[in-house]
Amino acid sequence: MPPSFATCPFCGLLCDDLVVTPGPAGLLAAGGACERARVEFSALGAASPSPRVRGRAAGLDEALDEAARLLGAARRPAIGGLDVDVGAMRAILPLAQRLGAVIDHSGSFAKYRNLHVVQESGLITTTFAEVRNRADVVVLVGDGWTKRFPRFVERMLVPAPVFAGDGGRRFVLLNPADRSALPADAECLELAVPMAELPVLAGTLAALAAGRPVSLDRAVTALGGSASDGLAERLARCVDWLREARYGVLVWSAADLEFPHAELAVQALARMLRVLNEKTRFAGLPLAGVDGDLTANAVQTWRAGLPLPASYANGTVDFDPHRHALPGRLARGECDLLLWVSNLGTKPVPVVDGVPTIVLGRADRTFDAAPDVYLPVATPGVDAPGHLLRGDKVITLFLKPVRSGSLPTAAAMIEALAARLEPATC
Repeated sequence: MPPSFATCPFCGLLCDDLVVTPGPAGLLAAGGACERARVEFSALGAASPSPRVRGRAAGLDEALDEAARLLGAARRPAIGGLDVDVGAMRAILPLAQRLGAVIDHSGSFAKYRNLHVVQESGLITTTFAEVRNRADVVVLVGDGWTKRFPRFVERMLVPAPVFAGDGGRRFVLLNPADRSALPADAECLELAVPMAELPVLAGTLAALAAGRPVSLDRAVTALGGSASDGLAERLARCVDWLREARYGVLVWSAADLEFPHAELAVQALARMLRVLNEKTRFAGLPLAGVDGDLTANAVQTWRAGLPLPASYANGTVDFDPHRHALPGRLARGECDLLLWVSNLGTKPVPVVDGVPTIVLGRADRTFDAAPDVYLPVATPGVDAPGHLLRGDKVITLFLKPVRSGSLPTAAAMIEALAARLEPATC
């Protein structure tokens, strides 16, 4: 197989400059590929799976027949995972409607932290191109911009901004884990506070930027600082940078906000953006798109008018992020079958006693507990074409396969499964 240019499907950046070649252990991703891309392409290139029924190798027809039997017997099925491309999600929705299933993405708990704010008050956001070409002050929250999106700095922040003048970029790091990813000569200001205090920090910065009276001593104490650690001075300096910005950007990943009521942190960040826009131009960049979360939610919204999680029971579609969230449904015993579809990610499949599980998954899937049926499917961008929504939600990119494979696509497998269902399942 000759070298092939590829678009990487394994995070929301969808980097389209990879070169993939055959390697001794599978596929070798080079051309600037991050560590995650190298690991994922290599693992998929070496996999040679077959369908399995309760851990036993089986033919495709036998596995499909058993999956159809389980689906036909279910009365409260759930469809989870949804780490998929556009084509797979488009095939899933008619099946969900036919089965009256509850559907939810494996990462929707994090996605809703942003969606909740959009629903409540709106959110001022920007795009990758605007960040790269215009941003002169970039506020980075947590460490998702390095861990979940490894090439974000390289592709968006290292190139000199075209429209930001001669001053270069300034960086504010809120509770950073490692600043070494940023350019060595970058002008940086670090505000190391507990992530759970992010709402307090954002509220303090917003109040200072608006010129409201704020007790810095109280703010420093609330943020876990002291009078001697210089936090008050850094807060004041940060506010000066925010006010002086010509085009500022606030970057976060909702999946990093792992503390109770984390949506309040996103609300505080949204209020901070609104305050800053009274005097200058500031926008948010909520990083997302890992494991197809944006793609699945977008297709669901395009087709049904409501986002995930949702229920298709009783011939209607209903959105409720609390009642229909899959972890809660499974914990409450409200599902009698789980269909897990994931042609991109390898997150653990929930195991619930007495609940049969059907998995349509990547070729390199392994399981702690074998599902009732495992149907391996092609991964878009590796051995099948596909489309994914980029992390800034402004473009859907085509994923060209880097090799020809014999595995069916997830969409084709779902359609074959649906064709085996009895008409009474409708």
